[in-house]
Amino acid sequence: MDLEYLLGDGMRPLMLPDYADTHLFAYEHAWGMGSDLNGRLIRSHIAGDWWIHFGDRLAEPARRRGWAYYRMGTIARMYEQFYRDACEKNLCAAPDPNDSRRGWAHTMVEYSVDTFLARTGWFDGAFNGIQERLADLLSNQEAWCRLLSTQRVNPSDARVWERTRQYSAQVARSESPEDLAVMGAIGKFGLEFTREAREHVVRYQDKILAEVPEEEYWEILGSMTKFASEIDLGMVAPLFPGAPVR
Repeated sequence: MDLEYLLGDGMRPLMLPDYADTHLFAYEHAWGMGSDLNGRLIRSHIAGDWWIHFGDRLAEPARRRGWAYYRMGTIARMYEQFYRDACEKNLCAAPDPNDSRRGWAHTMVEYSVDTFLARTGWFDGAFNGIQERLADLLSNQEAWCRLLSTQRVNPSDARVWERTRQYSAQVARSESPEDLAVMGAIGKFGLEFTREAREHVVRYQDKILAEVPEEEYWEILGSMTKFASEIDLGMVAPLFPGAPVR
């Protein structure tokens, strides 16, 4: 797959499961080998997401036992502190978490992979192009509707429109590759979109990166890439596609 296209116009289909919030649908339907290029990019996204959440045991139903869950103990103990500190800084209205401990912790660990990769400088040269394409997803509504329709997503669904609008706004606020995941965390965990909120999320990301060895990040990136490549080539596929059983 052409890297220039992937980091350019390919970003719109690649990130469709995020901005259209179609992961559960894609867990079941993204594995067919008759896909066009956009479908392949979506399948690659879902393959990476599957690996990080469920691992590579494809001969049994998906369970939440992938690397993000395996490693969530790194940060889970700081669950209450994250929200309490955010409330004290007026970054959210109340100290009550808007997500479960498991939901918050595994998501923070998952985002730490993005943070690690961003800090290697790998996306520096591509950031402006990525931001340009993802910050204005609704500017060409005809093209956006056509992309969704060809990937079996209803472009008339008001929830999809609102989620896409929010996603584009988060990307537009980003000032660096690292912000792409940080802004997602701010929105997901109900914080105000401020520079202090960004610093708050980054502080907790730093705690994870301080505990997980650099070698481990490179190892999981290699394993995830290999898994996604084998999925793309049709060498492997889940025997029980669909949402996790637990």
